[in-house]
Amino acid sequence: MANHSQLVGGSSADRLLNCPGSYQLITALPPQPDSTSSFAEEGTFGHAVMDLIARKRRKVPGVRMADEAADLLGGTVYDREVTQKHLDELIYPAIEAMEALEGIHGGGFKVVAVEAKVRFPGVPAFGTVDLILRSDSYILLADYKFGVGVVTAVYADESGERMNPQLMFYLAAAQHTLPRLFTNKRKLGVAIIQPRAEPQLTYAEVQSEEVLWFIQDVERAVEAALSRDPPLNRGDHCKWCPAKTICPKWVGPIKELALIGKTPMQRTEMVSKEVTPFAEYLARTKNLTEDLAAFAKEIDAQLKAYLEDGGHVPGYVLQPKKKLRQWIDEDTVAECLSKLGFAYDEIWQNKLRTFAETDKTAKKKHLKIPDALRVTPATDETVVVRAEEAAFPPIERPLAIEQFAASAAKLSRKG
Repeated sequence: MANHSQLVGGSSADRLLNCPGSYQLITALPPQPDSTSSFAEEGTFGHAVMDLIARKRRKVPGVRMADEAADLLGGTVYDREVTQKHLDELIYPAIEAMEALEGIHGGGFKVVAVEAKVRFPGVPAFGTVDLILRSDSYILLADYKFGVGVVTAVYADESGERMNPQLMFYLAAAQHTLPRLFTNKRKLGVAIIQPRAEPQLTYAEVQSEEVLWFIQDVERAVEAALSRDPPLNRGDHCKWCPAKTICPKWVGPIKELALIGKTPMQRTEMVSKEVTPFAEYLARTKNLTEDLAAFAKEIDAQLKAYLEDGGHVPGYVLQPKKKLRQWIDEDTVAECLSKLGFAYDEIWQNKLRTFAETDKTAKKKHLKIPDALRVTPATDETVVVRAEEAAFPPIERPLAIEQFAASAAKLSRKG
């Protein structure tokens, strides 16, 4: 099996489908050094543990996954020792989500593939499916996500609901590579299992024609990506694109902001309920400054990665990150402070745990915290959000001059 394609794969399918031009921009970048992070390493570890459990289950049908996980405690998997914290926070929740997924679809599942290398039809593209389960009624593809970011099997956007492109890529590739597993009598399902996010399980049933349409969409996107002037489009699919720093759709707003000038326009007109030139200016520059913030964040990340990989950037160097000082250990500090004359309540404090911590405990105990225990405080404060992202009806304020007139009228009546 060949290496993962640079043109399109499971993780890049969404980007290529929405922005065919991203491929040529990425290939124009200088070679990028391989880099990783502690989060990525922990994700690889989580996958490795679940793979071991799934392979044992495939070999010994009926084995309890939780028992297999418990047997790994204290052993080494991938690059680290399996701790109780790993089991409680990563592995047991993933197993519970898996069991829930199987129960929802009628049970009776067997593991038929683990870390399956699959080839996408029609284009030179490959992928790896974490887990494939089969029963008399269903074929289920499951993908693990061990980070804290929320990923769902189905996305909702302005065009309506759509399947997760990564899952669709894997499903289409698995059907093409392992045709004997797929029969017309079995329904198709995909799922995301993410133990550190909420919800921990999302899933969807997929129709055969949806897989065919997806394959056709990918083929068209690949054809566009290899054309002379492939289209570029900005959107959520840009999040992990390494070419943002040279993409006209991202750099363009920076140039436009420079043309506006360094000094913000000052309001010289009366506030109005109508759309005024100054209101249009505020909307335009707000959009541009948001673009600039995203661009700056990307530059910071690439600058740090370049320096950490040994590169030299004029005017910038790496320094140890400043950390807040902390107590050496509680017992030593408490004993010393007590000898100095501190009272017990001047050393220790008791407080209620946060809702997030308590909610996590409740899930482990399969308990539900009463909604009445958590309330939203009343507030007169306001925040600015995009109109399309507003969760509540807009707050309508009277014009400042109207407020002044109302106040003046009250004062005159008092006189």
